[in-house]
Amino acid sequence: APDVFEVHPNTTGVYRPRAPMPVPVDDAVALVYQDRYVYLISGWHDVGNVNLVQVYDTQENTWAQAEPWPGAAVFGHAGGIVGNHLVVCGGAEVQYPSSGPRQFVLSEACWQGQIRADDHRRIDWRPMPAMPMGARYRAAATGMQDEQHARVVFLGGTHNPYNYNGIGYDGEPAQALASVVAFDLKQQQWSCLNPLSEASMDHRSAVNHQQAVVLVGGMNNQQTVQTSVQTWQPQQVLAQCAK
Repeated sequence: APDVFEVHPNTTGVYRPRAPMPVPVDDAVALVYQDRYVYLISGWHDVGNVNLVQVYDTQENTWAQAEPWPGAAVFGHAGGIVGNHLVVCGGAEVQYPSSGPRQFVLSEACWQGQIRADDHRRIDWRPMPAMPMGARYRAAATGMQDEQHARVVFLGGTHNPYNYNGIGYDGEPAQALASVVAFDLKQQQWSCLNPLSEASMDHRSAVNHQQAVVLVGGMNNQQTVQTSVQTWQPQQVLAQCAK
């Protein structure tokens, strides 16, 4: 669906239609830059993934195309932004074997992007090391910054891509993860952090509030959609990443 709405929950609470997406996508990564631009990165459109990076200007109510996604187009990926630096990882790509139906395969790829100061549509992309403990599908992610770190944090998700019901495309139930990993943009390296209190998957984003990450809903290992709200804070860098 191409629909875009604006709402001010603290005042009117009224949803106001805005300029629709040029290419409607779902299962895309949505990141906010300069408290103004919303970047929709890759995602699923109609019958396949697209490599587009679409940018919505909330002040002008207009859309533009940014530097395209450089890797294989994916859906169900996750990412975060700190300043003008993006980190986007995982998701599922479509593969077409020589015989049989197409397959939805977990993507190991991670990309780092830097938005140019003179043009928010220009992104300098480059590949980066794979995520520790394996790639993730429908994880939660957000950017976090303090005096010591500028990190993009990935929380939960699963190693087995699935459709809406939590059953993998391979026919096996997807298992939610509790593990948390982060890429530090200052040190340019991955680390493993203290896990979630409850394993969770099927997220599109996470809310960063006062150096804590808030996860709303999600799906558990019984393929049940949750009503719970989890709050996670970075407390410990693990000496060794769990397998």
